[in-house]
Amino acid sequence: MTRGISAGVFALALLSCQTVVVSPTPTASPTSPPTASPTVPPTPTARPSPSLSARGLSEADAQQAVGAAVREVLAALKNRDSAVIARAAHPTKGVRFTMSSYVRPTDDVTLTAAQLANAFADPTLRRWGTTDGRGDPVVLTFAEYTSQYLYARDFAASSQTAYNRTIGQGNSTDNTAVIYPDAILFEAFDPGPDPAMRDTRWQSLRLLFEREQSRWYLVAVVHAHWTI
Repeated sequence: MTRGISAGVFALALLSCQTVVVSPTPTASPTSPPTASPTVPPTPTARPSPSLSARGLSEADAQQAVGAAVREVLAALKNRDSAVIARAAHPTKGVRFTMSSYVRPTDDVTLTAAQLANAFADPTLRRWGTTDGRGDPVVLTFAEYTSQYLYARDFAASSQTAYNRTIGQGNSTDNTAVIYPDAILFEAFDPGPDPAMRDTRWQSLRLLFEREQSRWYLVAVVHAHWTI
């Protein structure tokens, strides 16, 4: 019994003499600074080019867009068909009628589609402008104005026509591109019966069309001619 105790005490004494080595807690290696990613310039976004205005369309494209409407309006003026003109009129702007190349928005007559529906039979007298040179007021019904000025020549049969450019050149400034920048211009030119007097006896009928949603509407009818 004594011998067993002595053995146990000896074992404990031996254990107490051993040095316990505690491994140090591994320290994290210093973190390397993040490598900066190369700056990639943003891909340039192509800017859409500004939409081409109606007046900037080529003659071929302009004719394709409004050619059918032009023929209808010319035929309606020739045949005095008010209903067709009314259907062609812009639904909110109506149609402005100008006696010369220079448009005067505050002075020119503007008729709505409803007013145009029976225009050739309408007895209302309107002041359409003034006579060239003298400046006398031109007060006529729509039918009288059409026959004496607007459609005094057979423009529907004209052999000289153009889209988005003018043919007749005179002393009166053509400001249609300023007043109607988003409209297609059509011109039917008549030089007059005497070729020698072409420069002073020419007349033109100009029609301007603006697009509303998917349809082109008549917004202006200009009677262009040589002026003093």
